[in-house]
Amino acid sequence: MKASIYISAEHIHVIGHNGDSIRQFVNYPLPEGTMYNGTILDSGFVTECLSSIRKANPALFKNEAALVVEGSSILSRRLTTPKLGKTRTLQLVRDDFADSAGDPDDLVCGYRRLSSSENAILACAVNKVQVDSYLTTFKEAGIKLDAIHIGTEVLLSFVKSRSELKKSTIVLNVIDGFTMLSMLFENGDPIFTSRTRLYGEDREQVIQSMLDNLDGLIQFTHSQKFGEITSSYYLGINETDIRLLNAFNPHTNINLGTLMIGGGQGDLPPDAHFACLNMLYGGGCINIVAARYALDKYIKRKRPRKLWIPFFALYVAVLAAAAGYLWMEVGKVEKSIGDIDSYINAPSVIKKRADLDAMMRKTAMYSEIARQAEALKAWEESLPKASSSMLDRIILLHGVDVAVTGFEFDENTGIVRVSAVCADASVSSDYVDALYKSGVARTVSYQGYGSASDGSFVFTVDIVLSVEEVE
Repeated sequence: MKASIYISAEHIHVIGHNGDSIRQFVNYPLPEGTMYNGTILDSGFVTECLSSIRKANPALFKNEAALVVEGSSILSRRLTTPKLGKTRTLQLVRDDFADSAGDPDDLVCGYRRLSSSENAILACAVNKVQVDSYLTTFKEAGIKLDAIHIGTEVLLSFVKSRSELKKSTIVLNVIDGFTMLSMLFENGDPIFTSRTRLYGEDREQVIQSMLDNLDGLIQFTHSQKFGEITSSYYLGINETDIRLLNAFNPHTNINLGTLMIGGGQGDLPPDAHFACLNMLYGGGCINIVAARYALDKYIKRKRPRKLWIPFFALYVAVLAAAAGYLWMEVGKVEKSIGDIDSYINAPSVIKKRADLDAMMRKTAMYSEIARQAEALKAWEESLPKASSSMLDRIILLHGVDVAVTGFEFDENTGIVRVSAVCADASVSSDYVDALYKSGVARTVSYQGYGSASDGSFVFTVDIVLSVEEVE
């Protein structure tokens, strides 16, 4: 029996299966703050939970175990590439995601070719620190991970397997607590992916937040001249929520519903979708574990080879052979040095050297003035088109209960580093969503987070500003 695992914000789901047949299902609850957007915040507690599951269900982990991960820190996008080999395509993916990491060599990358006339691929990247945290957490729990798959690719495989989903423009929404992943497909090909924070004090308000996201996707398809959305499917909610969606749905021409996964096998809750999809379709997906080992080999190949040892031995031999000859030439060289020293210290030569030094100083001064003028011109032309209104929206006008405590703007790169404090991690996510929504940020990446002494959540993000001014 193999194990398919997914850790959401609220549960650990483990499906024990033989092929496509479900043999066992474990649903282990997690307290708030253990996981956030695919990142393990409390690895020690997750290790304890996994250990408890393993001890209570030893047959689950006797064979292969595969984890599926999803969240804002799991990067994926559709890329159009020339026809290249595997190594060069991986380098292209790494370069494309380079602005999302301090060092591109820290990215564990993979790709999947799409059946498209544009020679497109689905490119994925995860920071190796995050991959190592998964592997270490499971290893300390006594579980060996044979594979880690990415949720967006598993969803793509699911859509490819359903002929009725490849005939029009559809939206596939996956709800995980108060976060919703939305993937837009046109004739089975992914064309857009977004993650949305769901708001609301009661269930009806949360449902309305889902429909507001659908409004935005409809506007996107119109602006990009894609086909009209015919259906929007929701995974992770129950039939009551589906009825509420249809009751509040203002778009009567769009079918709202859910999808049956795995032929309805077993008594699975609606939010066990990723574990089930990983069981059914993970086998043909990118394996992040294998990609992590491949990254180490890639970095090792980049290091210069130690060829200095044979060259050093040859160098010593040459020195030994030349030593005798050089020793005989020492006398001649010493005599020549005396002659040259007499010439250099002659009064006429000293005067000429002083005149030449003065001329060189003037030339160097004029050259430096010209160089500084050119550098100033280039610097002014390279400055990012940032405005005070953009900075105001980052610091004050974002509309979220976040207090900015630190602000650094790198004019050379156009990156703003913001340090801030808020009530909890979810509010920081609201702040990031607000930056995207206002159009100020092109990309936002977390650089650190933690808790202050008073219990508040502190975090640091790097914001790559949008090129155009926000009206």
